[in-house]
Amino acid sequence: MPEYAGATRPMSWDRGLRWFIALELSCVAGFVVLLRMGQSGLAVAVLLGPFQLLVWFALLGNGQALLVAFAALLPLVGAGMLPHAYDRFLYLPGTIVLLSMFVFTRHLSADEPGRVRLRVCELFPLLVLGTWTAVSAVGAVLHGWGRGFLLVMTLVTLEVVALAYFFATVPRSLRDVRMLLYVVLAGTVLVAVCTPLLPSTSGAPGPLGGKMVVTPFGEVNLNTIGYVVGPAAAIALGMTVGSPQTRTRFWLGAAAFICTLMLVFTKSRGAWLGFGVASLYVMVRRRSLALLVFAASAGLVVILSDVLRGLLVSRAGVTSLYDPSLLGRFRLWDFAWRIGKANWLFGVGMENFRYVKHFYRFPEPLRAAIQFNAHNVYLEMFADLGVVGLVAFVWLLVSSFIRSSNATRSADAVDLGLGLSAGIVAYAFHGLFDSILFQQGVFALLGVLVGLSISLNRLTSAAATTVPTRRGGLER
Repeated sequence: MPEYAGATRPMSWDRGLRWFIALELSCVAGFVVLLRMGQSGLAVAVLLGPFQLLVWFALLGNGQALLVAFAALLPLVGAGMLPHAYDRFLYLPGTIVLLSMFVFTRHLSADEPGRVRLRVCELFPLLVLGTWTAVSAVGAVLHGWGRGFLLVMTLVTLEVVALAYFFATVPRSLRDVRMLLYVVLAGTVLVAVCTPLLPSTSGAPGPLGGKMVVTPFGEVNLNTIGYVVGPAAAIALGMTVGSPQTRTRFWLGAAAFICTLMLVFTKSRGAWLGFGVASLYVMVRRRSLALLVFAASAGLVVILSDVLRGLLVSRAGVTSLYDPSLLGRFRLWDFAWRIGKANWLFGVGMENFRYVKHFYRFPEPLRAAIQFNAHNVYLEMFADLGVVGLVAFVWLLVSSFIRSSNATRSADAVDLGLGLSAGIVAYAFHGLFDSILFQQGVFALLGVLVGLSISLNRLTSAAATTVPTRRGGLER
């Protein structure tokens, strides 16, 4: 019997190896064909597909590990440093599928708790946003406004809603929530370090020559990178002030410092506004000497650096009513408001304002102006999803902020509550000047923040209802 068993192993191994080689050769062939067709992003996604599947297979059955793997790549996806085809076809939908398998089957495992059920007030705005996105898409198609990007963004919105649900229900402890935030911050620091090394579209080395940088997979606007770095900087700042451990405060403070310097490089006034309001919120909440020292140190570095000071002063100097970018935003805001009023109930479809505005006599040609959305996330939601979608979106932001802020009442979650609420503030106020939900990583970041705020509220509430008994045990 041992000889027979030993003889069968090489056969099984050889069979698996042959299948793996066949799969790799198929992927290489697909890579070459797509590369010759000019689809470089999709070609890279096909080539990396087997390795992504291998990672998923190794993590299947561990929901927290799946969340950590997703969070690790989130800043890179948001900053456009991975192939768009990978983002669209593998990263977000693949993670959603695996998390669905885990969540809805984990009751079968003795080591996993039963399915976590959210309260109506937590689940309702997610359901409304997802449902109304689908309804608005159907209405847009019936009006003759259907197009490929409308379908893509409708699916992405539904995926982000599902992602928020999974981040709300999968974490089992405050340690899990803290780990996810640490992973997001580590990825954002990597983005902050790498971005200044990228060339700009103007040909100058680094992002100082313009507002667009060139990644290996395309061009990215620095406002987009600011929408990733700004909330992360606010999260790191809030967790620094709220953490009780000196060593942890040091590393979180270093992350906040690096991300803050990167914000200056982005030249994104929306990101500056969001981070500034978030910093003011943290300062008011904690009245911390450490925060005052951090702000003074960051300001001193900017003042002493000719490059950083020049970027800050030049960008602030052109901010006026005659700033071309601000004038352009006024025009887009006006059209978004008009289109939202004309379609106040169902909207025109997710991210479809950029297309539909030309049916309302937008003065610029379609080919030149279709790239411009409302440049305000709230007006964009009003135009795209009507008043129902706007209310659901604002409800998610406000309720997430309140939950995270209330979590600071728990001694074990002060850093988490302060960091998450500060990150949501930065995200919400940046949205007054930009709407970058079309970038899947930026949109997914919102789902992560919303989901973690629900999870944090659930875990701190459960801890508050657990009291010690006379025998030293725990009683619910």
